[in-house]
Amino acid sequence: MKLIELMQEANTFYPDGCLEHYFDAEGLFKEAEHGGDSLARHIVIELSETFDSDATDDEQLHEAKRLMHTALGDILSVLAGLDGTICWRGLRRGEA
Repeated sequence: MKLIELMQEANTFYPDGCLEHYFDAEGLFKEAEHGGDSLARHIVIELSETFDSDATDDEQLHEAKRLMHTALGDILSVLAGLDGTICWRGLRRGEA
């Protein structure tokens, strides 16, 4: 699997295909021309920085999914804290 293939696959499932604004024809990160979506930017950076061209397709997909699960956990923790429920660190709002 090439980096561009991984980026195109991820972009297929991202709302409005916004990832494409953050990668070039080879799949490498580039800044969007007109501002944009910071989450999409973060995803492209993470995928491009961890891409290993020597890895198998399955290994690449496993790593990409691991990265997205980690980001999801971080976002859910912040959301839980903002909702006033206990976050993964055992804290409630105002207990930092």
